[in-house]
Amino acid sequence: MFNRHLSCALCLLSCISFLSSSAQQTYPKIDPKDVTVVRDSFGIPHIFAKTDAQVAYGLAWANAEDAFDITQDLVYTGKGFMGRKDGIKGAPTDFFVHAIGARELVEQKFDTDLSPEFKKYLDGFVQGLNAYATAHPNEVKVKKAFPVTGKDIVTSYVVIMSALSWTQNNIGDAVGGKYDNVKLDFPQHQTPSVGSNAFALNASKMEDGKTFLCINPHLGMEGQFSFYEAQLQSEEGLDMEGCMFQGSTSLAMGVNENLGWGMTWNTFDKVDVFKLKMNPKKKLEYEFDGNWLTLEKKPIWLKVNVARKGKFVLPVKKMTYWSKYGATVKSSKSNNFYAVRFPANTTIRTGEQLYKMNKAKNYKEYWDAIHIHAITLFNIVYADRENNIFYLNHGMMPERDTTIDWSGLVAGNTSRTLWTKLIPLDSMGSTINPSCGYVYNTNNSPFHASSNECNDGYCPTPRRLIDERSGDNNRAHRFQELIGRKDKFTWNDMHDLKFDITFSKKGKFAESTDLFFNLDEKKYPDLKEAITILKAWNRVSDIHEYAPTLFGLVIKRVFDKHHYDDADFVMGFTVPEEEWVSSLRAACDTLKAHFGTVKVEWGTIHRNIRGNVDMPLRGFADMLSPSYPQQVPGKFIFKPEYGDTYTMFAEFGKNGVERLAALQPAGNSLTPQSKHYNDQIELFSRQALRPLSLKKEDVMKRAESVYHPQ
Repeated sequence: MFNRHLSCALCLLSCISFLSSSAQQTYPKIDPKDVTVVRDSFGIPHIFAKTDAQVAYGLAWANAEDAFDITQDLVYTGKGFMGRKDGIKGAPTDFFVHAIGARELVEQKFDTDLSPEFKKYLDGFVQGLNAYATAHPNEVKVKKAFPVTGKDIVTSYVVIMSALSWTQNNIGDAVGGKYDNVKLDFPQHQTPSVGSNAFALNASKMEDGKTFLCINPHLGMEGQFSFYEAQLQSEEGLDMEGCMFQGSTSLAMGVNENLGWGMTWNTFDKVDVFKLKMNPKKKLEYEFDGNWLTLEKKPIWLKVNVARKGKFVLPVKKMTYWSKYGATVKSSKSNNFYAVRFPANTTIRTGEQLYKMNKAKNYKEYWDAIHIHAITLFNIVYADRENNIFYLNHGMMPERDTTIDWSGLVAGNTSRTLWTKLIPLDSMGSTINPSCGYVYNTNNSPFHASSNECNDGYCPTPRRLIDERSGDNNRAHRFQELIGRKDKFTWNDMHDLKFDITFSKKGKFAESTDLFFNLDEKKYPDLKEAITILKAWNRVSDIHEYAPTLFGLVIKRVFDKHHYDDADFVMGFTVPEEEWVSSLRAACDTLKAHFGTVKVEWGTIHRNIRGNVDMPLRGFADMLSPSYPQQVPGKFIFKPEYGDTYTMFAEFGKNGVERLAALQPAGNSLTPQSKHYNDQIELFSRQALRPLSLKKEDVMKRAESVYHPQ
């Protein structure tokens, strides 16, 4: 419903890919009989095997069983086959993958930068994916996309990390001429913020003396943004349950027997666009430190299916370039050339970092894993059995010359602007084991990761460089209100906190809407009933409330008109009284047209829908239990496009995980024919988490099916 400027999300997750490349080292062929997949009563795959590689085989197979329609689309993205599949719509994606040099990077570094252990794991995953495609040929959309290799998987991570940097829009703007005829301070595209919560409490804050962790990403409810849940357990030390994006090789967040972590989106400048100074007398020469250098030409033949039905693939030649700054493109509307530089296409170790994070057995091993420093962004909130908790502003930020203005286009003719290093991860901002006993992040400022007394985490980097949205959103204010009410908490207390659906009256968003909630009904008598409802509202967005319906329609109108997004819940905005009034009048007219009254319960139009299940849904944008809905075509109802996509609670004691539970908004399968497509909607309506266990014997007690992936 609310324009969060998350259209990039569809791009960035379409860039999780599997790219073909040259032959690799041969590994033993995995016998699927050595891999056991146990599906529990909610269809969650629990994969058991002797080796990590065998578990990876099972993960690839199980994920394909539940979402092959989605994961194979990712294959085509990286292969350069999106043009073959989607025609003209898919060609820009193929162009992007080529422009950033993802394939070349992997070819250069695969043999030297990755450990033998991780390469073997990758091969197991590849074998499982290829085996599924071979066993289900009728489900394969583009036959030439298979088989894939370990190098292909590594390339997929280069592509997605590049897309997470919002690089595809920078390149698109450069090619489209958006940067032409403007000054160097013209603002670039910045990465939009998407949601998530994570918080951890140490034993001093919990009544039972355990260490508590909540993992709660807020991304897509459907498709590539939906989270896939699995358990991975081998006899080589891999033993973890959590969630990942469809098609991934390791879990992105979750819990093993010793520790766990959640991730949330953070906002810092991850990419720079440079305007090259071209030689007016010689084609393709650009100035650098007083010398003329020649751009390297990188042609590509895009294969585009131009047939409305069937296949007729037409080759289309395009040109990209490479300069001192890296990926370089030419404007289609001028002779200007622009280079796009970002850390994501300088490393191929993203997948290995995730794998090592999954395998970590203690604080030191986890700290070593994240210091591989190969994941573009994401805050980390961590907890473990030794009662350690921390928040880390994690990501790959260039170490730039601070005397230069990097907020817009940058001059591309001097080594002063050619950064070559990253700011060390330990200098990005952290709060470790604070005395107040808790850390959290709700996409708010990295400098507000704990109580006011404990917000003194170590950060030698100037704050303005790593905090583009300084301040707190509604979720942060509400979390602080709730965490300040008690000295110690129970599991049930944390459940109520996580699923809270109340707007705080503090912060920029509250200030920005104060005028709206204080409209004078005497001044606008035709709106008296609506204004009275809004003034009496307790700011709780439950299904039987009338005010969220009015407020939701008004905010949608305002946000759409001004192109506001999630950042404005932190930064605030200004709307004049007459616009609030006209928006409220329009909302009232709409409700009267559809229902004959302005008193329409929130749950009447706000629905959780999947397949044949349709239930009222609580929550609102930027609440601790959020929903960002869009209108269902042809109907006056709204369903969440983004929101509470995964929740996991864990409690650690000295012996490891002592309590574990999780919940998805609909189901773990993306196959409509599966009974696990929407079997968690009723639980989600009650916020009832599913109990879990990492122990195989407990998993077997809840087994719905046990099989080998073949």
